[in-house]
Amino acid sequence: MDLLRSALWTRPLTPADRWALLDAIYTDPHTYYYPGWTALGDWLAQGLGWGLVFEDALVAALVAVPESDIWAWLRLFTARGDVPAGLAWRMLWRAAAAPLAAQGITHVVGLGGRSWVDRFFRQGGFRHTADLRSLLWRGPASALPAATPRADLRIAPLPADAVDAAAQVDRLAFDPAWRLRPELVHRVYAEARLALWACTPDGRAVGYVCFTPAPHGAHLARLAVHPDWQGQGVGRALVVQGLQRLSHTDPGLWVSVNTQRTNTRALRLYQRLGFEPNPTDQPLWVSPVPHATAASAPSASALVRP
Repeated sequence: MDLLRSALWTRPLTPADRWALLDAIYTDPHTYYYPGWTALGDWLAQGLGWGLVFEDALVAALVAVPESDIWAWLRLFTARGDVPAGLAWRMLWRAAAAPLAAQGITHVVGLGGRSWVDRFFRQGGFRHTADLRSLLWRGPASALPAATPRADLRIAPLPADAVDAAAQVDRLAFDPAWRLRPELVHRVYAEARLALWACTPDGRAVGYVCFTPAPHGAHLARLAVHPDWQGQGVGRALVVQGLQRLSHTDPGLWVSVNTQRTNTRALRLYQRLGFEPNPTDQPLWVSPVPHATAASAPSASALVRP
């Protein structure tokens, strides 16, 4: 083990690693891979990952992508079969921790659900802090309830020059662990199949929704409403109008959405609109970043929205 450790070294991943990583993603059943908002090419171009090298060959890799003020999401971890996964994780985790902490990241989050993934997280010191629930809407749009926004609001396609305003709504609507970084709001908008906003007559954004493409039709990727306008039917109107518009152009589509199992307000909204929950929830695993100070890092329980 000591000889193996001495022959291994870490380095940042580069675009030249793309094919080696794709080979692991598509051929190794024990590769952890959840692309999320961004994709492999983005991570490599931005230098967001670390690789473990043995005799000039890439034998393990880790990618954790900062997506909120204090959270980075684990998007990729892979280790070649002849390299102990625990050793690879410790060495890559140590290499990644300081750069993440320098960006204000206090915790890394991963999605479980497969037995070997959950076991790996548990052995790696992660805590199971929450569960994500997936729901699916199969239509028809004719069954949707009426959802007319207040007379002083207008719902329309989100224009490109209003995405910064939508990003500001996102920051106000969520706590630091869940709010998207502004560049990710722009990314979601750029990839959206449909993006709508709710605004006042003078053009102030009070909410937005983005639906991204999915194999089954669309995924409700983001819904945010300004705190001053929450509880007034804005989110409901945005979702209903989004479903109606999508169904008008693609009558047979299905729409998925994810939310926390404890987010009863969101679950109630979606189920009243005809979304059906998946019977199996997906565990959320959280670990503090070692270089994050105790003063700057909230407890794992504080990172879960009620």
